Amino acid sequence: MNVNAVGLGAPRTVDGPGRNRRGLAFFAVCLGNFIVFIDTSIVNLALTHIRTSLHGSLAGLVWVANGYTLAMAALILTGGAVGDRLGNDRAFRLGALGFAVTSLGCGLAPSLSALIALRACQGACGALLLPALLGLIPHLYPDKVKRARAVTIWASTGAVALATGPLLAGILIDGVGWRAIFDINVPICVAAALIVRWTLRDVPRHRSSTGLDLAGQALAVAGLAAFSFALVEGPSFGWGSAAIVASIAAALVAAVAFVMVERRGASPLLPPRLFANRTFTAAVCGGVLFQFVFFGALFVYPLYLQEVRHITALAAGLELLPLTCCTALSPMLITNRIVARYGFARSVVVGAVFGVPGCLLVLFAHASSPYWLLGIAMGLQGLWSGLTLPPTVSLAVTNTPPELSGTGSGVLNAGRQIGAVLGVSVLGTLIGTSSLAAGLRSGMLIFAAGMIGITVLITGGARDRAPSRD
Repeated sequence: MNVNAVGLGAPRTVDGPGRNRRGLAFFAVCLGNFIVFIDTSIVNLALTHIRTSLHGSLAGLVWVANGYTLAMAALILTGGAVGDRLGNDRAFRLGALGFAVTSLGCGLAPSLSALIALRACQGACGALLLPALLGLIPHLYPDKVKRARAVTIWASTGAVALATGPLLAGILIDGVGWRAIFDINVPICVAAALIVRWTLRDVPRHRSSTGLDLAGQALAVAGLAAFSFALVEGPSFGWGSAAIVASIAAALVAAVAFVMVERRGASPLLPPRLFANRTFTAAVCGGVLFQFVFFGALFVYPLYLQEVRHITALAAGLELLPLTCCTALSPMLITNRIVARYGFARSVVVGAVFGVPGCLLVLFAHASSPYWLLGIAMGLQGLWSGLTLPPTVSLAVTNTPPELSGTGSGVLNAGRQIGAVLGVSVLGTLIGTSSLAAGLRSGMLIFAAGMIGITVLITGGARDRAPSRD
C-alpha cells in the first residue's frame, strides 16, 4: 500500500454533506479493522470444538489457525499494491465482500480440510482489506491533526478486537455452536461494504505506480508454505522423512531466490534499502518476535483451559480476560506516559520486567492449581504486550523513508503475521511431541526468551530517548 501515493495532489474526500458521510465511512473502516483482527484470536477458543466436530488432528487445528495468518502474511504487500491500482474504496469493498463469502463458507465447512482451505481464502481477503483500511483514512481526514486522531481510534479497534474476541467466542460457541464465530462476520462485512459504497466515491486510482512483483510474491508464498508445512507436520511425518526434508529444502531455495529477485527487481516486494535503517530493521524483527510470543500464547491458553482444566468455552473466554484486557488497556493507561517521558526503549524494558516473570509463573501452574496463579501470569503477560507493541510499531513507522511509508507499513504487518504463524506452529509442535501441559511450560520458557530478545533488539536499535515532538 503506497500511502504517499494516496496523498499526492489534492486530497479527495467524501462528497455530499461531508461530516455525516465522513463519520459513517470511518465507522465502516473501523468495522473492517475489527473483523480482520478478531479473526486472528476468536478461532483459537473454538479449536477444541472444531476437533470434536470435524474429527481433526492437532496438526489440522494448527492449520486452521495458521491458514488465515499465513495467507495474510504472504499476500498483504501485494494486497496494498492492488489497492493502489483499484482505488482503496474498491479494494475495501472487494475485500469485505470476499471476507463475508469466505466466512460463510467457513461456517458451512463439511470437513477440516475444507475449513483450512477457506481460512486461507479468508486470509487472502484480509490481505486486500487491511491495507485499504489505512489507505482510506487520508481521503477522509486530509488535515494532519484530525488524521492522527483518526489513526489512533482506528488502531484501538484492533485492541478491542483482541480483548473481546475470546469472550465473544465463548458466548457464541456455548450458546449457538462453533460455526457461529464465522457466521457473525457476514452481516458486519456486508454492512461495511455497503456503507463505503454509499459514502465514498471517486477515490483515485494510481495507475502510474510501479508494477507488481509477481515473482517475489510467488516465491514468498512458496517459501512460507513449505516452511510452515515442515514445522507443523514434522512431528507426524518424522523430522527425517522425505516429505519434511524436501519441504525444508524447498523453503531454503525459495528464500535464496526471493533475496536474489528482490535485490535485482525494478519494483521489489521487499525493497532492500528499507533495511539500511538499523532502527527500522530492529523494529520489524521485534514485531516478528512479539507476534510469535503473543499469538503462541493465544493459541495454547484456550486449549489448555478447556482440555486440561476442563472448563467451558465461555469460562475460558472469561479466564483469558487478564491477558486480553491488560493488552488493550495498558497502552492508554501506562505506555503513552512512559514513552512520552522516557522514550520507546524504556517502555519495552518495563514490559519485559512484567512479562518474563509472568511466563515463569506459569511453570508452577498445573491442572488443580487455583486460577489466580494463572490469572496473575496472564495479566503480567498482557502488561508486557501493551507496553511492548506500541513502541515497536512506532519505531518502525517513524524510521521508514517517507517515500516508502506504505511499503514499510506493509513489511511490518507482513513480518508480524509471519511471527504469528511461527508462534502457533512452534506451540503446536511442542504440544504434539509431548502434552498440552508440558507444551505450555516449554512454550513459556521460549516466550520469556523471546521477550528478552525483543528488549535487546529495541534498546539496541532505538536511537532516541523519546519520540519527536514536532
